[in-house]
Amino acid sequence: MIPLSRRGLFPFLAGAATLAHSAVRAALPGKGKRVAVVGGGILGASIAYHLARDGAEVAVLEKTKPAAEATGNSFAWLNAGGKRSRPYHTLSLLGIMGWHRLQTEIGHETLLMQWNGCVQWRMGEGTVERTAESIAAQQAWGYPVQEISPEQLLALMPGLTPGEVGIASFSGVEGTVNPRVATHVLLAEAQRLGAVVEFPVSVTGFETTSGSGGGTVRFVRTSQGALEVDAVVLAAGLGNTALSAMLGANVPIDSSVGLLAHTEPGANILPRLAFGPGANMKQPPDGSFVTGASFAGTPDMVADRATGEMLLAGARQYVPALADFKLDEVTLGHRVLPADAFPIVGHLPGSANAYVVAMHSGMTMAPLIGELVATEVLGGPKADLLATFRPERFA
Repeated sequence: MIPLSRRGLFPFLAGAATLAHSAVRAALPGKGKRVAVVGGGILGASIAYHLARDGAEVAVLEKTKPAAEATGNSFAWLNAGGKRSRPYHTLSLLGIMGWHRLQTEIGHETLLMQWNGCVQWRMGEGTVERTAESIAAQQAWGYPVQEISPEQLLALMPGLTPGEVGIASFSGVEGTVNPRVATHVLLAEAQRLGAVVEFPVSVTGFETTSGSGGGTVRFVRTSQGALEVDAVVLAAGLGNTALSAMLGANVPIDSSVGLLAHTEPGANILPRLAFGPGANMKQPPDGSFVTGASFAGTPDMVADRATGEMLLAGARQYVPALADFKLDEVTLGHRVLPADAFPIVGHLPGSANAYVVAMHSGMTMAPLIGELVATEVLGGPKADLLATFRPERFA
């Protein structure tokens, strides 16, 4: 993997060589554009990779270090089943497909992923009925999920002790990835294509000019100086609200707090993602074990060792072999949650060349969003898939 640079921003200011890109993408009119991507999480990394692949001169500006915030603390469940509305579901499903595309482009050995699907089981009055309704709704949209028997659950998950099973399901299309590793792989690939990755560097403002197409960002002001750009993409997670406000735009984002326990690497004991009552569990390709109590947010939990051991104890009731795994770290992540819970993707209102990207499902959608954003920023056609997710809805 190519080391991520901490220096090299100002050579970029002088102008990097225009990058070669595939004949398939050669029709994009923005080849050679100088684009600043603000944010070094999974979305910023994917956008930077796709922009560099398509011939842009890219500078990634990260405030602390890559994958330091929401990305690094993500469970990274790549899924689309429970996503509503239909456009949101479609984006998520295409995001899953995009990860397969990235593995083909970059290499399966470089971008390691787990594609063995996901099992879920539930119990309790009312919960079983709601789960059955959810499975039926997913199937009606053509999503590959099916109800399975307790016996089938055990066949898919040898060594599992699920306890009482009111209802269970399996979706073979779902998977996971180590979010930190995936971010670094994409940034390294962007660097290989000529991008510059700078951290730590803070964006302090923008210098704009007015025109018939709205305000145009000419310089991004940073803690290291001013960077001349042809376009800027804001992919800074919770920081997008303040950055967009500097350009006169409203991008309302809340946060959802999530706590995860991570073990040291161990034997391969969990062949696929597993979600049981009170425990979400996975074992990525590196052999570590990751578990959390809920995706609904855990704001009252403290990221200390005692809490981590409590989360592991909850997982051990389902996976007894986990007793041999030692707790490594406990992470507390502030996940990005747009005010209406749906992605925000597009040019900022009143701006000709400033673009914003914010969403809760960044891990699932990152490959697709990187592809679509690169096309739009470099002057290609607007994506119909993003029509209902534009930032203008908050204007």
